[in-house]
Amino acid sequence: MNKTLLAALLPLFVVGCAATPDKTALQAQGISVDGASTVAFRSVRVEGTTLQGSLKRIGRNPVHFGHLDYTVTDASGKTLQSEQTDYSGAIKQRRSPNASLFSIPLKQAWQPGVHRASIVWHDQPHQP
Repeated sequence: MNKTLLAALLPLFVVGCAATPDKTALQAQGISVDGASTVAFRSVRVEGTTLQGSLKRIGRNPVHFGHLDYTVTDASGKTLQSEQTDYSGAIKQRRSPNASLFSIPLKQAWQPGVHRASIVWHDQPHQP
C-alpha cells in the first residue's frame, strides 16, 4: 500500500518542482535565474531602474564562496549591461534567518517585453 502511494505521488512532486510559480512569473517578466546549487533566488523583481532580490541558503551549511553575474539584453539579444554584483553576507553565517540581498542598478529604465535579464549564481569566488 505504501509503495503504491509513493509511486503515485512521486511524479506529482517531480512535476511540481519543474515549474515553480515564482520562476514562471520571472520568465514572464523577462528575468531568468540560474546556477543556484547552494542558494535559492527569492523575491526577484524590477523596481524603477533597479533589479533586486535576495538569496536564501539551501541546506544547513554556510555559503563561504560565491558570486552573482548578470546580463541585461534587448529583445534582439544585444548586451546592454553585463557585470558582477555584490550581495549582503547573511548566507555566509551558519544560522542566519535572513536572506542575502542584492541590488543591480540598471543603466536604462526596464521595459517589459523589450529587456531581458539573466542572473547567475556561481559557487566559487569571482575570477577577474
